Amino acid sequence: MAGLTAAVLAAGTLANPAQAQISQEQYAYNRSSAVPVGYVFPGPPQAVLIVNVTASVGGTCGFATGTEPNATITKPNIDTTGWSAQVPFTAQCTAPWRIAVSSQNGALKNAATVPTGYQNRAPYAVTVNVPYDTGSSTGTVTSTCPVAQIDQALGSSPCNFKGTATTTNGLPVPRSFNLSGSFIQVAAPAYAGPDILVQGTYTDVLTVTVSPAI
Repeated sequence: MAGLTAAVLAAGTLANPAQAQISQEQYAYNRSSAVPVGYVFPGPPQAVLIVNVTASVGGTCGFATGTEPNATITKPNIDTTGWSAQVPFTAQCTAPWRIAVSSQNGALKNAATVPTGYQNRAPYAVTVNVPYDTGSSTGTVTSTCPVAQIDQALGSSPCNFKGTATTTNGLPVPRSFNLSGSFIQVAAPAYAGPDILVQGTYTDVLTVTVSPAI
């Protein structure tokens, strides 16, 4: 009998906390049945469980494989002849995005030290051209800046695509995914001074970056 009594007491100890947890929000019963012990009448006719679900979709942006704007442009006699070149690329940006361009030298530059009356920097212009299609509208975003305005050593600049693309920096473009017609263009008229360009090779490196804007 001692063993049986101990078992009954143990069962009672487990049951009491369970009854204390019954509440109007956690327990529903058939109103035609007897009210459960510990239930507060009238209570709801059903038990309710609330599940909060949150999700998000972020933008993605990049270049289609094989269409990255990688190129080498060579132009002779820039002191006497105007020149231009376009480097095409294909953007794969699923939401609003930004594109930016940075110049290593801010000009075509010759490494030579120049005497008075000579110059070792030749200016040119950079154009960004990107078509877009949002589903409700189509168009083209284009902008042109002197290369001096996108010099990587420059702080602030009036050029709207100078620097490295981030969610807040760079030329804003609506959705553009696998659309043809995007390009970076470099161009200049024949050099007109103020000094004479020193003889030799002139170089610059442009870095193009893209980033989701959201």
